[in-house]
Amino acid sequence: MGVVSEYVSNLVDGLTQQNHKVDLVVEDDHETRQEKRRNLTVHRVLNPIKTHYGASILSSALTGSVRIEQEASDIIYHYKHRKKRIDLVHAHEWLSIQPALSLKYAFDLPFVFTLYSAEGHRCHDNFGPLSVAISDIERIGIIESAKTIVQNEWMKKEVLRYYGEENQDKIEIIQPNQLLVARLTDIYKSIVSS
Repeated sequence: MGVVSEYVSNLVDGLTQQNHKVDLVVEDDHETRQEKRRNLTVHRVLNPIKTHYGASILSSALTGSVRIEQEASDIIYHYKHRKKRIDLVHAHEWLSIQPALSLKYAFDLPFVFTLYSAEGHRCHDNFGPLSVAISDIERIGIIESAKTIVQNEWMKKEVLRYYGEENQDKIEIIQPNQLLVARLTDIYKSIVSS
């Protein structure tokens, strides 16, 4: 997904270099597998429903999110069994909101939501039924997250325009630069300690 994967890669690299343990759950088009590196385990999960003619991005996202949620739950149980815990979930884009919500309520875990673009931008403010559904998912992510991260002031203004000024205090601007990890670590710590 281009910008998203680059952002996540930089974040994961920075967190693991600071000796944080990271479990990253991603959808894979080809197989389910795990890759382990120092302080990082990448859990690749296969969407059980293959994209096909007539399928929408929404149906693919929902079926894929079931496997992501399942894998993330297994990770949480794995840590609990070892008397350890997961501190929080960081969801990137609307595709990961459903698993983040399920984990929030099933395991009492806060989540951070990073939004790279709003559905209104992607559909050029021409909201058909699919765009309304995606926009609603983004809105729920903003409302339910402990913090929502955007990359610049313009995006913050756009999020407030589309999803409401009442979210002003919840939105943080963090540019994808060398300060990314330090700023996010501070946000993570403030959420976990509250």
